[in-house]
Amino acid sequence: MIKALWRNIQKDILIEFRSRIIVSIVLSFSVIVTISIGFATGGIINSPLLHAAILWIIIFFSGMNTLSHVFFREIEESTALFGVIHYPAVVIYLSKLLINCCVMVVIAIMVIIIYVFVISVSVYHGIYLIAILIAGSLSLAFATTVIGAIAALAGARGGLFTILAFPVVLPLFTVAIQSTARCFEQQVFSPLSAIIFLLAFSMVLGMVSYLLFPYIWREF
Repeated sequence: MIKALWRNIQKDILIEFRSRIIVSIVLSFSVIVTISIGFATGGIINSPLLHAAILWIIIFFSGMNTLSHVFFREIEESTALFGVIHYPAVVIYLSKLLINCCVMVVIAIMVIIIYVFVISVSVYHGIYLIAILIAGSLSLAFATTVIGAIAALAGARGGLFTILAFPVVLPLFTVAIQSTARCFEQQVFSPLSAIIFLLAFSMVLGMVSYLLFPYIWREF
């Protein structure tokens, strides 16, 4: 199983470096939107909560533009049937999940770097901020991987995926925004409860997705 999982991860990485679709989407959306917001506001945003909300909105929609792509590619390149025949569904799910986790973490790190540089927001708890961004990004990946499979199976890009994902990610979105806002304030706080919630949320959704994915994958 480990070898099959590694082969699928290598295949996805090689295909992505060949097509570079995810890289193009991430750069064209997250970078342009972040810079546009920075120039449009002109540094007039003073609320840490508003900064946190804008930051996570950018991360969320950047992720929604990319996370379902790995399943759409299986359909477009007619490789889904090969995967159904040669690999257990759990291997496919875990490989896509790991790819999406890496993509979301990279998106979050890139967006916060650009956001802080362009908008000049003050970060008082940098280590806490990185921990919250990573935990929140992993939660988004866990919550939306199986939804991406459903959206790809329905043949609907972007719009349907975002609509299906938003109610699921709303609780973690709320916690991530509130805890991120605290990182932009000088008051001392502990992000431990927020990080535990985000990771626990990821585990619960991961287990549910693990059980549901084989039934979804058969339809490909």
